[in-house]
Amino acid sequence: MKLIILLVLCLLCLSSASEISKGNEFFADGDYQKALDSYLAARKENPAEPILFYNIGTSQYMLGNYEEAIKELEPAVRFPDSVLASKAAYNLANAYFRAGEKAEPSSKIESWRQSVAYLKKAIELAPDFEKAKKNVEIVQRRLKEALDEQKKEQEENNQNKQDEPEMSEAAKQALARALQFCKEGKYAPAKELLEKVVAEDATAGKLQGYIQRIDDVIEIKAGRKPKSKIDASNADNDLEVI
Repeated sequence: MKLIILLVLCLLCLSSASEISKGNEFFADGDYQKALDSYLAARKENPAEPILFYNIGTSQYMLGNYEEAIKELEPAVRFPDSVLASKAAYNLANAYFRAGEKAEPSSKIESWRQSVAYLKKAIELAPDFEKAKKNVEIVQRRLKEALDEQKKEQEENNQNKQDEPEMSEAAKQALARALQFCKEGKYAPAKELLEKVVAEDATAGKLQGYIQRIDDVIEIKAGRKPKSKIDASNADNDLEVI
């Protein structure tokens, strides 16, 4: 995905125009960091200059700073100049695409959806924008692949849950007795009971987690370090896990 060439526009503010001109030269030479520095200097002189959102955002993109590029380019899409706005939308779509490549699956999908939306915006503003038309096909294909992968993972997770047998009534009753033992401070008998059930009942695999947590409580009460890290986010109050 190629980025469009940075635009050079005439500016009213001469002091900032000099910095922007320098930035444009650096950008044309491929020195995007110096270009960015010049554009930022120009912004200090003229913070309201609209073109700087575009120039700074584009430089950030070329430096691989995609989140920063997105923040700058989003306002540029609202420029009244439809030609500039379409190019800003194109660059913004590319920034969302690249940011998505580095993201977790769920964030990737959302980022790529944004990319498609801004590519379509670029085409809406400039119907003959061939690069945008080409890129929207690429991103839509990658988005479909990501969605298919997400669907496959969800189906596999659901299948695994379905394959896991429900605990038998005997196992449930044993768990209830073990929890009662824990309330009474009888952790060793509770652990022994659950271990026996797990060894004899094929449906009692879920009880392993309870056994480990009871064992951790036993270790703590004995003044020793738990054998495993206690997951407090999943603590069961009936077990009185600290």
